[in-house]
Amino acid sequence: MAAPWQAVRRLLRFSGHPTPTLSRSAFTARRDDSSKPDWLKVSVTLGSTIAIWILILKKHDADTKEYERRKAEKESTLLAKDG
Repeated sequence: MAAPWQAVRRLLRFSGHPTPTLSRSAFTARRDDSSKPDWLKVSVTLGSTIAIWILILKKHDADTKEYERRKAEKESTLLAKDG
């Protein structure tokens, strides 16, 4: 009767807690040194932010032009029906 319980305990023991070498985190918890900024990281971040804003503004301008075109087209269609 004790053999099934030993087998269950053995299975739970092996599956419950992995070894410390297998459970190490890939990330490190350390503070960045603010006296020496990483200029590559700063420039990549700033460059990508500027590029995203340029794309957003271009898309907004294109959408605004399309809205104005459709609005004018709709008004001319309504005037043609009335006239």
